Amino acid sequence: MPRPLIKENASVPGLRETDVLYSQTRAHVHLNRLKHNTAILRKYAGKAPLMAVVKSDAYGHGILHTARALAQHGVRWFGVATTDEGLLLREGGIEERILVLTGPPVERLHELPKHELEVTVSSPAIADAVLECATHAFRVHVKVDTGMGRIGIAPGQAERIVTRLDRAPHVKIAGLWTHLATAYSDAGFAREQLERFDHVVGKIGDAAETIHATATGSILRFPEATSWNRSLARAGIGLYGYTGFAEDYGLRPAMTLYSKVTHLKKVTPGTNISYGRTWTADRTTSIATVGAGYADGYPRILGNRAFAAIRGQRYPVVGTVCMNMFMVDTGPEHTIAVGDDVILFGAEEKHSENEPGAADLATWAETISHEILVGVPAHVPRIYFH
Repeated sequence: MPRPLIKENASVPGLRETDVLYSQTRAHVHLNRLKHNTAILRKYAGKAPLMAVVKSDAYGHGILHTARALAQHGVRWFGVATTDEGLLLREGGIEERILVLTGPPVERLHELPKHELEVTVSSPAIADAVLECATHAFRVHVKVDTGMGRIGIAPGQAERIVTRLDRAPHVKIAGLWTHLATAYSDAGFAREQLERFDHVVGKIGDAAETIHATATGSILRFPEATSWNRSLARAGIGLYGYTGFAEDYGLRPAMTLYSKVTHLKKVTPGTNISYGRTWTADRTTSIATVGAGYADGYPRILGNRAFAAIRGQRYPVVGTVCMNMFMVDTGPEHTIAVGDDVILFGAEEKHSENEPGAADLATWAETISHEILVGVPAHVPRIYFH
C-alpha cells in the first residue's frame, strides 16, 4: 500500500491526525493516478498542451494537492471556475497560467491581472469593462457560444469584439474558445458546433494566442477539436479517472471513498430496515450498518439501488440511506466484522469488479460521475498517496 501523507495533507483546516485516522468516512486520493490519467489524455490531445480543469476543489479531490501534482508532471495551464479559486492556487504557490472559465463580476475584474489570472470575456459587457480598466495588462480568452447556450458571445458578434480588444494597448487576446454541449450524447451536433467555431477561427483566430474547444469527451472522440494551430486541450473529468463513456480508455479513478462497518446484527424474515420501511427481509440474514450517509456524499437515492464492497465482495444497499448511515444486506453467512473498511466508490490498487466506481453510483443515482465526486463534502478527510 502506498505511504499516506496524513499530517500535511488533511483537507480540513485544523484537522488533527487522529481525526483522520478515526473518521468513519475518508477519501483516499492517489496522485500517481492523476499523473497516469494526464499521460493518457496527452496522447489523445496530440500536440495540444493540456489545461487541467481544477474547478470545484478539483472535482472534490483537493485543488492545491491536485494542481501541485499536475504541475510537477508538466501541466502548465489550469482552469478554475472563480476568481477565488485562482487566488487560492496563487497563494498555494502555483505559478502556471490560470484561466478563470466563467465571466467574472465586473467589480472584481481589476483583481485578475494583479495576480496574473486570465479573464474569460463572455459578453459585450465584460469586454467593455476590460477596456475601461485599460491601465491593467489583461490577458483575455474570448468565449464564443456555438450552441451550448450558457455563456459566450454570439459568433456574429465575435469579430467586432475581438477587434476592439486587439486594438487596446493593455489587452492581450490569450485565447479564443468554445464549449461543446453534446460531446457525450450527439456527435452530429458536436461537429456542427466545431464547424461554427472553425468559421470564427478562420476569421479572427490569428488574433488569439491559443484556440481551445475541448473537454474530456471531445479530446477522446474528436481529434479535430485539437487540430488548429496553437490548440489547447482543456481536460476535466478525465484527469480524475472518468470519461462519460462506457469505455474507460485506460483511465484510473483517482479517488476511493471509504467508510466502516459500525454495527452488525442478525434479522429474521419480516424485519424492516430504515426510514419508510422500504426494504423488508425475506429470509434470515445479517445487516451491516455503514458509517456514512448523504451528509458524507452518499446520495439518499441509492437506497435499494446500489451495492458497496466489503472484503472484496459486493453487498446490496438496503433501505433508505440516512444522513450519517446506511445499511447493507451481508447475507446469512459472512466473515465481516465491525470496523471493516467499506468501499463506497473507487478502487484499491488492484481493481476488482466488485468495487463500484463513481460512474456506477451516478447511474444508480440518475446523475453523472462529476456530481458524485464534487458531492463529497469538505468535512470528509482527504488522505493523499504518491
